[in-house]
Amino acid sequence: MKITIIGGSIGGLCAGIALIERGFDVDIYERSANELKDRGAGLVIQPDMMDYLIEAGVSTKEIFGVLAAQRQVLDDNGNPSLIYPNDTVFTSWNYLWKQLRNAFPSSKYHQGYELTSIRNEEGQVWASFKNGRVIQADLLIGADGVNSAVRAHLFPEIHPRYAGYIAYRGLISESELSAAEIDFFSDKFSIYPYANSHLLCYTIPGPGGELGEGKRILNWVWFQNKSLQQLKDLLTDKNGTVHEFSLPAGYLSDKNLSELRARADAELPEILRKRVYQTKAPFIQAIMDMEVPKMFIRQVAILGDAAFLVRPHTASGSAKAYRDAITLAMAIQDVGNLQNALEGWNNQQIVHARALAIHGTQLALRSQLGQ
Repeated sequence: MKITIIGGSIGGLCAGIALIERGFDVDIYERSANELKDRGAGLVIQPDMMDYLIEAGVSTKEIFGVLAAQRQVLDDNGNPSLIYPNDTVFTSWNYLWKQLRNAFPSSKYHQGYELTSIRNEEGQVWASFKNGRVIQADLLIGADGVNSAVRAHLFPEIHPRYAGYIAYRGLISESELSAAEIDFFSDKFSIYPYANSHLLCYTIPGPGGELGEGKRILNWVWFQNKSLQQLKDLLTDKNGTVHEFSLPAGYLSDKNLSELRARADAELPEILRKRVYQTKAPFIQAIMDMEVPKMFIRQVAILGDAAFLVRPHTASGSAKAYRDAITLAMAIQDVGNLQNALEGWNNQQIVHARALAIHGTQLALRSQLGQ
């Protein structure tokens, strides 16, 4: 079976690796002509995803990420009021993507392919690209994220919905921290909860995957409620350009950077307030919700953020894409009827995604965030 994957991010690579393992002829087509980067933002590696990628030879447990052995809840003075065991492994988007990319054949990974249209007929599907190429396949998989062109083809009426709050994010090299500050955050998942918000910190690998103390990166995330008008203002960068779902590092306007620091002065304990001031280029993620009624139509399927957006509190964004990808590969393996296989996969993943979305919303409401 010839399979075309649109999108060369984490979900697309997981699908590609799993499908090639099962003997399928797979090519990935990525819109960007350059190496993908996601600002180095931190993320959680769920245990089942880690186990699979170790078994598939993508990574080893020793270099997967940074283990936070403890979780500490901070009080208004920035002191731990509660400490308990924790076994979360944190990594960065860039670090995980590079490991997956190295595990997928370069000859089958094509960059500079922007999808323009899809023709989906019984038994075959054709993808047309801006560069003039037309690719025929037996199955096309859309793993092209929140702005999915494949989803727009299947469900043009469905768009992400703003959930009513944002996440400010920042990255600080451990080399910029004192020994006492490194010790305070090292090997811990720190969270400061308070009314209508919370801020969390954890350590992730360095820009080159460094895992040694002093060479890693401290990642912080601060959730704040914002109106639609406030969101538009925040996503208007220092050059006056309006962004849709996120604001890259280095583009926050001086006015909004000053407001962020003023809020840190008013609301955060010193150990966290210093981190906000220390961050040279904070960036912004607008929290969105979205779901599709079905994850495939005939020979076209979508997975990961192309199909469902879940709140970040579930720590399952990348894991959801991975599970969609792996279960899809398993579903179509050795199955004579592709449509029956896709129907079974769809029914299973829809239930899981909806439950995850509900859980994420509940977690947000507990923190008095969003709608």
